Amino acid sequence: MAVVSLGLVFLFILVSGGLRSIEVGCQNTQKIYVRNTWLCAVFSYAVALAGFLIFLAVSRLVSDSPLPTLDDVRHMPWWAPFGGLIGGVAVVGMITVAKYVGVATFNAVVIVSEMLVALVMDDLGLMGFAAREMTPPRLLAAGLITAAVYLMASDSTKQEPAPRTAEPAERVTR
Repeated sequence: MAVVSLGLVFLFILVSGGLRSIEVGCQNTQKIYVRNTWLCAVFSYAVALAGFLIFLAVSRLVSDSPLPTLDDVRHMPWWAPFGGLIGGVAVVGMITVAKYVGVATFNAVVIVSEMLVALVMDDLGLMGFAAREMTPPRLLAAGLITAAVYLMASDSTKQEPAPRTAEPAERVTR
């Protein structure tokens, strides 16, 4: 892979990661107004579905990449379509708990859990990924990131959360 392409890949990952923090903020704000965790998740996925349907339609206009055949879908592993549902669990987590620890700590803990599961997946070559050995440098990096998250999380519990946006007028209690 060319250096420029790899640079673009990492840039895309950085932008995607930054958008995760904005997503946490959107989910938290939505929860204030909608008041129901499950309805918030339904709204989020309805908007995502509409957006992706638009992206699919546009991509079909500008690309000639093939669509899967029925045979392709039949031979797909049974667990493959559950990615969206698993992502939904993460969304419910955002809606439910992020407000208690803040965006930075929430995302830091998510990163540690993602990294630890990913290290095992890489090491075992699971779910269609090439095996990448769990080497001492990778384990050291995971340990350092985990230590940094511990420091961030322990510091976030010392501060009383003070939201900067007001709840809807009808929700204000006296």
